[in-house]
Amino acid sequence: MYVRDVPSEGTSSMVRSRITGRNHSYLSSHELKVHLLAEYGSATLDIREQFALLPWDETQSIAAQLGIRHPFFPGTSTPTVLTTDLLLTLERPDGMELVAISAKLKKDLTSRNLEKLLLERLYWNRRGIRWILVTEDNIHAIRAGNLMFFETALNDERVTESGINPAEFSRRFEEHWTPSLSFNKIMSMTIDSMSVDVHTGHALLGTAVWSRDSKIDIDTKKLTHRDKVHLKA
Repeated sequence: MYVRDVPSEGTSSMVRSRITGRNHSYLSSHELKVHLLAEYGSATLDIREQFALLPWDETQSIAAQLGIRHPFFPGTSTPTVLTTDLLLTLERPDGMELVAISAKLKKDLTSRNLEKLLLERLYWNRRGIRWILVTEDNIHAIRAGNLMFFETALNDERVTESGINPAEFSRRFEEHWTPSLSFNKIMSMTIDSMSVDVHTGHALLGTAVWSRDSKIDIDTKKLTHRDKVHLKA
C-alpha cells in the first residue's frame, strides 16, 4: 500500500530510515513525527508502519463479541484489514519488546474511531503486546519538530561525498556559536571555514544531531533558521 492509494486529510509523506534502510510511507505529519521520534530513540531496532492485523477474521470476531460494526470497504460487504500505524521493535535489558502505536490527533478521536481503536487495542492485548495511543498531548513536540528540521539528513549523499566527519562539522559549528547569533549566521561562518555549500552543511550538521554527536539542544526550543540556537551543557 502506498500513500497515494489511501485518501488522507493530513500531509502524506515518505522518509528513508537509517535503522531499516527502507522508505516508510505515512498518511499524516503526526505519524511522521512519531516515526522520527522512534528513529531517534536509542532502543529502536525496527520500525514497521501500517502493520496489518492478521489473521483477517480475528478483528471481525472481536468486533462481533463487542457488538461493534467492523470497517468494510465502501459500498461492499467485504471487511477491511485493520492496521496499526507503527509497530516498533525495541531493545530492552532482558530482550526485545514489541510496541504497537496508533498515532491520532485529538480532533480525530470520534466515537467511531474510538471503536476501531478499541479493536486494535484488544488485538494487541491478546498477544501481550503493549499498545499506545499517541496524540499531540503525549508526544515530545519540540524534539519531533527539531528532528523534522533535520529530517533530510537521514538520506543525503552529500554527507559522504563531502569527505567531512559530521561530528567534526558540528564541533566547528559549536566553536562559532555565541548566544546572540542566529542559526543561519553560525551556519554561514561554519560552511565558509570548511569550504562547503549550505545544503551540505545542513546535511552534515543534521547527521551529527541524528547520531547524537552534536551539542545542539533539540529538546528545549524549536529550531528555525533565523532564531538563536541553544547548546547542551
